[in-house]
Amino acid sequence: MVRKIDNLIEELDAWLRFHKQMGLDALPATPGIEAFLSDSHESLNDAEKGKLTGIPDSLEALLEETKSCTRCRLYKSRHSVVFGEGPADAKLMLIGEAPGKEEDLTGRPFVGASGQLLTKMLKAIEIDRKEVFITSILKCRPPRNRAPKADEIRSCMPILMAQIKLIRPRLILALGTVAAQNLLQTNEGLKKLRGRFHSLDGIKLLVTYHPAYILRFAGTKQKALKLEAWNDLQLLQKEYSKLLD
Repeated sequence: MVRKIDNLIEELDAWLRFHKQMGLDALPATPGIEAFLSDSHESLNDAEKGKLTGIPDSLEALLEETKSCTRCRLYKSRHSVVFGEGPADAKLMLIGEAPGKEEDLTGRPFVGASGQLLTKMLKAIEIDRKEVFITSILKCRPPRNRAPKADEIRSCMPILMAQIKLIRPRLILALGTVAAQNLLQTNEGLKKLRGRFHSLDGIKLLVTYHPAYILRFAGTKQKALKLEAWNDLQLLQKEYSKLLD
């Protein structure tokens, strides 16, 4: 029972922090909430909760906190924290789903097969990946590259939102369903989300396929997906070029 309560407290902590990052400063003071947010929760120290101690004033400071993160079960199996890389003042952020095997081993985002395709996708629209900040919803690899679990996403989202606040990008490209749905807080499918810009706290956000998803297929199916992704990338290129004028 104690284990279940501790897990619930950690999930609530992550959930509250995520909503604070999204601009929600208060919750209704219902008896249930007041009872749950009692001394038993406050008695847990920062190390026990693995919590983020506010928004650090730099990406470097945020990285140092993230390296010691124990907010979810993934810290037990990770080889590296894959924080992300790119300029601290990047105008464009690319956000994927989670690190894979190569990313976990190297500590760098998108370095495997999907990363090679991503680099080619950016090059096709004349964007050097060195000029963008690349990261993922999760900073640790799920075992066997399984899909991220809901509590893992809730635990990691505050770190991502802190990255966005520190970098202040003008554009975000969400790669895949997990990134798109969690950034936009929607259950809509990728097909409905593609083809237009959305807004995340005033930042223009575009959705396209994750390179790993494209690579699952071969032949005409892969070509069709690449064509659809190309259409998305052209929208991105047009908007990004405006920021360089």
